[in-house]
Amino acid sequence: MGARRLRNTRGWKSSKRCTARGPRAGYAGSTMKPSTERSYAQRIARVVEAIVADPGAPHTVESLAAVAHLSPYHFHRIYRALTGESLAATVQRVRLARAAHRLTGAGEPVSAVALEVGYDSPQAFARAFRGFTGVSPSAFHARQQGLSSAPTGTSVPHVELIELAPIEVVCLRHDGPVATIGQTFRTLMRMLHTGQALPGTPERIGICCGDPEVRDTFRYYAAAAVPPARGLPSGSLEPARIEGGLYARHRLVGPYALIAPTFEALFGGWLPHSSYEPDDRPALERYRSPPSPPQQRDCVTDLLIPIRKD
Repeated sequence: MGARRLRNTRGWKSSKRCTARGPRAGYAGSTMKPSTERSYAQRIARVVEAIVADPGAPHTVESLAAVAHLSPYHFHRIYRALTGESLAATVQRVRLARAAHRLTGAGEPVSAVALEVGYDSPQAFARAFRGFTGVSPSAFHARQQGLSSAPTGTSVPHVELIELAPIEVVCLRHDGPVATIGQTFRTLMRMLHTGQALPGTPERIGICCGDPEVRDTFRYYAAAAVPPARGLPSGSLEPARIEGGLYARHRLVGPYALIAPTFEALFGGWLPHSSYEPDDRPALERYRSPPSPPQQRDCVTDLLIPIRKD
């Protein structure tokens, strides 16, 4: 089968609601049967959707186990096996991702954001946010406003224009909420390392087609830069070709949960004030950090927007 060409039939639009990205873990695999893992993955996806729908709610093991139709006694172990993190870590990540989305806008007090996402005091929220992102809420807000600022003269703040050569990849389509993308990357790496001697860990690339808020049109592919001549394991993996061309690149340093609000700032702020418009190619996420970094706040991700001259 020849490599497919991925097109962005509906351009990325800024999200109305930020959905946190899970940890892009490595390929240490589950020992579940594939059919069992698929069933559990669907249940866990419903749990994550419930958390994303109302981050500030007092989510408990019992209430979320009921969403998954699993026993509370075994729920946490299954959840960690499939997501690579604890339930408490997911709740905190989703809350702080929602907070980052709110702080990307203009003028909302930090205290109001803290209460909205389930923190009793601005002080507790500020400590958690700094531990998660490496910066204070006010510093993060200032940084996001810088991304949204209009370019002046020939300077382009925080954005570099690059010509990208085509990239041959092997990809796995993500099926589920954005917050479980990390699970799809783990499955991809596990499948690639099954029966193959890959040279180290291939580069991981997220391919974003369409608007994350429109489930019917949004498509996301977890991809790995693997030589096309290498045989693929049987299953749902397929070769694809990422088209080259002109891209606006922003290097994000911070947890993957900040990808969505940063894309929003770039698409909603920087792009309309530039002399470019989005091209009909997918947006890309190029992961520069190891699959399981010690601190997510130190993760490095290149965000690429396909552009052309207006």
